[in-house]
This record gives sequence, C-alpha cells and structure tokens, in this order.
Amino acid sequence: MARGTPRAPVLVFLSLLLIETLTAQELPTGGVNGYSLHPPYFNLAEGTKITATATCGVDENEQPIQDLYCKLVGGPVSGDPSQTIQGQYCDICDSGDTNRAHPISNAIDGTERWWQSPPLSRNTKYNEVNVTLDLGQCPHALLIGYDF
Repeated sequence: MARGTPRAPVLVFLSLLLIETLTAQELPTGGVNGYSLHPPYFNLAEGTKITATATCGVDENEQPIQDLYCKLVGGPVSGDPSQTIQGQYCDICDSGDTNRAHPISNAIDGTERWWQSPPLSRNTKYNEVNVTLDLGQCPHALLIGYDF
C-alpha cells in the first residue's frame, strides 16, 4: 500500500469476511457449493425482561387462581378422555402449581413450555393482552452485502 493510505477499512473487510467464512453452515442438500452464508441462530430475547398484562392462572391482584383453558387445535392423540371437551384438549392453569403454571417467562426460556393468556370465559377483556419484551437498548443492525 502507498504511504498514507488507511488500512483500517481493508482490515475490517477482511476480518468480516473471515468471520463469515468461519460461521458458514453446510447445507444438507442443494446450493452451488453446499454452504450457506447465514450467521448462526441466537435468541435475542434470552435474559431480557418480558411482561404480560394478564396470564392464565393469575388474577388481577397477582394471586393464583384456577383457569380452565382449551387448545383450539392439536392435543394428545392418546390422552386422558376427561381432559377433552367437544374434541378440544383442555386443562387447568394455576400459577400456584409449577406443573400447571404458564408464566410469560416461558415464552423466551427456550424450552417446550409456553405462556398462556387467560381464557375469555373469565372475561372478554382478555381478548386483548399486551406482551412487552424489554431489550434494554435500541437494537443495532449491521447490513453487509456481498457481490459474487
């Protein structure tokens, strides 16, 4: 390089290219060379604060209650027949019972557990429930384009 030419942009580009090459994921089939230039997946919500204006099994005073909820689709193929109402799988939410609690933290914990909104049978105001995810700061995005 000529004297006085800045090297930082070239070094940044080469570093980004090296990182992208190292994180390339092999495709199972197809693709021109068998690799994909997609970065690895990560959970942006992990470890953040999440809140909901209402949750199944919790009353307005944050006290445990029992709520009957039914899944609109799905359900166990061979489950307890007493838990089916008109072909829908139903169960009880209860925040006082860890096996029947469905808190909003379940929505981002990376497990098969889930958050459950209150049933409309408790009150029609639960037709609209707000879920807030606090990321702590404005997310920054970096767009890098490649021309091959």
